[in-house]
Amino acid sequence: MDSHSSKYIYDTLKGDIENNLYSFGSALPSERTLAEKYFVSRTTVRNAIEQLVHDGLLYKIQGKGTYVSMPKLHATNSVTSTRKYLKDHHLKPSTRIITSGIRNAGYKYSNIFNISESDQLFFVYRQRLGNKIPYSVEYTFLPFAYVPNAQSYNFAKESLYDCFNDNNIIVDHTVQTIDLVKIFKPQSDILQQPDGSASFKRVNTVYDIHNRVVEYTLSYSLADKFKFVFD
Repeated sequence: MDSHSSKYIYDTLKGDIENNLYSFGSALPSERTLAEKYFVSRTTVRNAIEQLVHDGLLYKIQGKGTYVSMPKLHATNSVTSTRKYLKDHHLKPSTRIITSGIRNAGYKYSNIFNISESDQLFFVYRQRLGNKIPYSVEYTFLPFAYVPNAQSYNFAKESLYDCFNDNNIIVDHTVQTIDLVKIFKPQSDILQQPDGSASFKRVNTVYDIHNRVVEYTLSYSLADKFKFVFD
Protein backbone atom coordinates (compact mmCIF):
# COMPACT_ATOMS: atom_id res chain seq x y z
CA MET A 1 0.00 0.00 0.00
CA ASP A 2 1.18 3.50 -0.83
CA SER A 3 2.52 4.93 2.45
CA HIS A 4 1.56 8.40 1.25
CA SER A 5 -2.14 7.58 0.77
CA SER A 6 -5.01 8.50 3.07
CA LYS A 7 -5.89 4.78 3.33
CA TYR A 8 -2.44 4.03 4.74
CA ILE A 9 -2.72 6.84 7.29
CA TYR A 10 -6.25 5.69 8.15
CA ASP A 11 -5.12 2.09 8.73
CA THR A 12 -2.10 3.21 10.75
CA LEU A 13 -4.08 5.50 13.03
CA LYS A 14 -6.85 2.93 13.41
CA GLY A 15 -4.27 0.33 14.46
CA ASP A 16 -2.71 2.76 16.93
CA ILE A 17 -6.13 3.42 18.47
CA GLU A 18 -7.05 -0.26 18.67
CA ASN A 19 -3.67 -1.03 20.28
CA ASN A 20 -4.17 1.76 22.84
CA LEU A 21 -1.27 3.87 21.60
CA TYR A 22 -3.88 6.62 21.78
CA SER A 23 -6.07 5.89 24.79
CA PHE A 24 -9.80 6.56 25.02
CA GLY A 25 -10.51 10.25 25.51
CA SER A 26 -6.99 11.37 24.62
CA ALA A 27 -6.25 14.05 22.04
CA LEU A 28 -4.89 13.05 18.67
CA PRO A 29 -1.73 14.87 17.56
CA SER A 30 -2.39 17.84 15.29
CA GLU A 31 -2.70 17.42 11.53
CA ARG A 32 0.62 19.19 11.13
CA THR A 33 2.38 16.85 13.57
CA LEU A 34 0.95 13.76 11.89
CA ALA A 35 1.79 15.08 8.42
CA GLU A 36 5.40 15.60 9.46
CA LYS A 37 5.55 12.19 11.15
CA TYR A 38 4.30 10.28 8.10
CA PHE A 39 5.81 12.57 5.43
CA VAL A 40 2.45 13.32 3.85
CA SER A 41 0.37 16.41 3.21
CA ARG A 42 -2.03 17.77 5.79
CA THR A 43 -4.84 17.13 3.31
CA THR A 44 -3.96 13.43 3.31
CA VAL A 45 -4.02 13.36 7.11
CA ARG A 46 -7.27 15.33 7.20
CA ASN A 47 -8.98 12.87 4.86
CA ALA A 48 -7.90 9.93 7.01
CA ILE A 49 -9.09 11.65 10.19
CA GLU A 50 -12.46 12.52 8.63
CA GLN A 51 -12.98 8.85 7.78
CA LEU A 52 -12.06 7.82 11.35
CA VAL A 53 -14.56 10.36 12.67
CA HIS A 54 -17.19 8.97 10.29
CA ASP A 55 -16.44 5.45 11.57
CA GLY A 56 -16.83 6.54 15.17
CA LEU A 57 -13.22 6.02 16.25
CA LEU A 58 -12.56 9.74 16.66
CA TYR A 59 -14.63 12.80 17.46
CA LYS A 60 -13.96 16.53 17.14
CA ILE A 61 -14.52 19.37 19.58
CA GLN A 62 -14.76 22.75 17.90
CA GLY A 63 -11.72 24.87 18.67
CA LYS A 64 -10.04 22.17 20.78
CA GLY A 65 -9.03 19.26 18.59
CA THR A 66 -9.69 15.65 17.71
CA TYR A 67 -10.11 12.97 20.37
CA VAL A 68 -10.29 9.19 20.59
CA SER A 69 -13.85 7.99 21.06
CA MET A 70 -14.90 5.62 23.80
CA PRO A 71 -15.81 2.19 22.41
CA LYS A 72 -19.44 1.35 21.86
CA LEU A 73 -20.87 -1.10 24.34
CA HIS A 74 -22.74 -3.96 22.72
CA ALA A 75 -25.69 -5.12 24.80
CA THR A 76 -28.12 -7.89 23.92
CA ASN A 77 -31.73 -8.10 24.96
CA SER A 78 -30.69 -9.88 28.15
CA VAL A 79 -30.67 -7.82 31.32
CA THR A 80 -27.06 -6.98 32.13
CA SER A 81 -25.75 -4.27 34.40
CA THR A 82 -23.93 -1.22 33.14
CA ARG A 83 -21.03 -2.21 35.39
CA LYS A 84 -20.70 -5.54 33.54
CA TYR A 85 -20.89 -3.77 30.15
CA LEU A 86 -17.97 -1.59 31.14
CA LYS A 87 -15.86 -4.43 32.55
CA ASP A 88 -16.47 -6.52 29.44
CA HIS A 89 -15.03 -3.65 27.38
CA HIS A 90 -11.97 -3.21 29.64
CA LEU A 91 -13.17 0.07 31.10
CA LYS A 92 -12.91 0.78 34.81
CA PRO A 93 -16.48 1.21 36.06
CA SER A 94 -17.47 3.64 38.78
CA THR A 95 -20.71 5.05 40.12
CA ARG A 96 -21.57 8.45 41.55
CA ILE A 97 -24.67 8.81 43.69
CA ILE A 98 -26.51 11.95 42.62
CA THR A 99 -29.16 11.71 45.32
CA SER A 100 -31.23 9.14 47.22
CA GLY A 101 -34.03 9.13 49.75
CA ILE A 102 -37.67 8.35 50.49
CA ARG A 103 -40.72 9.81 48.74
CA ASN A 104 -44.42 9.09 48.32
CA ALA A 105 -45.37 7.00 45.33
CA GLY A 106 -47.81 9.54 43.93
CA TYR A 107 -50.10 8.83 40.99
CA LYS A 108 -47.52 7.64 38.45
CA TYR A 109 -45.59 5.21 40.61
CA SER A 110 -48.63 3.93 42.51
CA ASN A 111 -49.88 2.63 39.15
CA ILE A 112 -46.51 1.14 38.24
CA PHE A 113 -46.11 -0.69 41.55
CA ASN A 114 -49.84 -1.28 42.22
CA ILE A 115 -49.61 0.43 45.60
CA SER A 116 -51.26 3.41 47.27
CA GLU A 117 -50.24 6.94 46.30
CA SER A 118 -49.27 7.56 49.93
CA ASP A 119 -47.05 4.47 50.12
CA GLN A 120 -43.35 5.21 50.26
CA LEU A 121 -40.67 4.53 47.68
CA PHE A 122 -36.92 4.41 48.10
CA PHE A 123 -35.19 6.16 45.21
CA VAL A 124 -31.59 6.44 44.11
CA TYR A 125 -30.25 8.43 41.15
CA ARG A 126 -26.84 7.31 39.86
CA GLN A 127 -24.32 8.45 37.28
CA ARG A 128 -22.44 5.56 35.65
CA LEU A 129 -18.90 6.14 34.41
CA GLY A 130 -16.21 4.21 32.55
CA ASN A 131 -12.63 5.42 32.97
CA LYS A 132 -14.20 8.44 34.74
CA ILE A 133 -16.21 9.39 31.63
CA PRO A 134 -20.05 9.40 31.98
CA TYR A 135 -21.92 6.70 30.10
CA SER A 136 -25.39 6.74 31.60
CA VAL A 137 -27.64 8.12 34.30
CA GLU A 138 -30.13 5.89 36.14
CA TYR A 139 -33.23 6.74 38.17
CA THR A 140 -34.27 3.77 40.30
CA PHE A 141 -37.38 3.34 42.47
CA LEU A 142 -38.16 0.52 44.92
CA PRO A 143 -41.20 0.04 47.18
CA PHE A 144 -39.86 0.92 50.62
CA ALA A 145 -42.06 -1.72 52.27
CA TYR A 146 -40.15 -4.41 50.36
CA VAL A 147 -36.68 -3.02 51.20
CA PRO A 148 -36.97 -1.20 54.55
CA ASN A 149 -33.18 -1.27 55.01
CA ALA A 150 -32.39 0.23 51.57
CA GLN A 151 -30.92 3.41 53.03
CA SER A 152 -28.18 1.41 54.75
CA TYR A 153 -26.63 0.36 51.42
CA ASN A 154 -23.95 2.22 49.52
CA PHE A 155 -25.32 1.85 46.01
CA ALA A 156 -22.18 3.40 44.54
CA LYS A 157 -20.49 0.10 45.40
CA GLU A 158 -23.26 -2.35 46.26
CA SER A 159 -25.80 -3.84 43.87
CA LEU A 160 -29.56 -3.49 44.12
CA TYR A 161 -29.60 -7.26 44.03
CA ASP A 162 -27.59 -7.43 47.25
CA CYS A 163 -30.46 -5.50 48.80
CA PHE A 164 -33.02 -7.80 47.19
CA ASN A 165 -31.24 -10.91 48.44
CA ASP A 166 -31.04 -9.57 51.98
CA ASN A 167 -34.78 -8.91 51.89
CA ASN A 168 -35.64 -12.34 50.44
CA ILE A 169 -36.78 -10.90 47.12
CA ILE A 170 -36.32 -13.33 44.25
CA VAL A 171 -36.37 -11.68 40.82
CA ASP A 172 -38.34 -13.60 38.22
CA HIS A 173 -38.20 -11.48 35.06
CA THR A 174 -37.71 -7.99 33.67
CA VAL A 175 -39.73 -6.12 31.06
CA GLN A 176 -37.49 -3.73 29.14
CA THR A 177 -38.30 -0.99 26.65
CA ILE A 178 -35.76 1.07 24.70
CA ASP A 179 -36.32 4.27 22.75
CA LEU A 180 -33.92 6.59 20.95
CA VAL A 181 -34.48 10.12 22.30
CA LYS A 182 -32.76 13.48 22.62
CA ILE A 183 -31.59 14.55 26.07
CA PHE A 184 -31.71 17.98 27.63
CA LYS A 185 -30.93 19.38 31.06
CA PRO A 186 -30.47 17.93 33.65
CA GLN A 187 -29.56 14.66 31.86
CA SER A 188 -27.32 16.41 29.32
CA ASP A 189 -25.38 18.09 32.14
CA ILE A 190 -24.98 14.82 34.05
CA LEU A 191 -23.70 13.09 30.91
CA GLN A 192 -21.57 16.10 29.96
CA GLN A 193 -23.17 16.39 26.53
CA PRO A 194 -24.80 19.27 24.61
CA ASP A 195 -28.58 19.63 24.78
CA GLY A 196 -30.20 17.60 22.02
CA SER A 197 -27.63 14.78 22.08
CA ALA A 198 -28.90 11.33 21.10
CA SER A 199 -29.54 8.89 23.92
CA PHE A 200 -31.10 5.49 24.51
CA LYS A 201 -33.95 5.81 26.99
CA ARG A 202 -34.33 2.47 28.71
CA VAL A 203 -37.06 1.47 31.16
CA ASN A 204 -36.64 -1.71 33.21
CA THR A 205 -39.63 -2.98 35.18
CA VAL A 206 -38.52 -5.85 37.41
CA TYR A 207 -40.93 -8.49 38.75
CA ASP A 208 -40.39 -10.99 41.56
CA ILE A 209 -41.67 -14.58 41.78
CA HIS A 210 -44.95 -13.28 43.26
CA ASN A 211 -45.44 -11.09 40.16
CA ARG A 212 -44.91 -7.91 42.19
CA VAL A 213 -43.07 -5.00 40.61
CA VAL A 214 -40.03 -4.65 42.87
CA GLU A 215 -37.95 -2.21 40.82
CA TYR A 216 -38.53 0.47 38.22
CA THR A 217 -35.44 2.00 36.62
CA LEU A 218 -35.36 4.71 33.97
CA SER A 219 -31.95 5.27 32.39
CA TYR A 220 -30.41 7.39 29.66
CA SER A 221 -27.34 5.96 27.91
CA LEU A 222 -25.35 7.88 25.31
CA ALA A 223 -26.17 6.65 21.81
CA ASP A 224 -22.57 7.08 20.65
CA LYS A 225 -21.39 4.81 23.48
CA PHE A 226 -23.97 2.00 23.47
CA LYS A 227 -25.23 -0.29 20.76
CA PHE A 228 -28.17 -2.56 21.58
CA VAL A 229 -28.30 -5.79 19.58
CA PHE A 230 -31.49 -7.83 19.78
CA ASP A 231 -31.16 -11.53 19.08
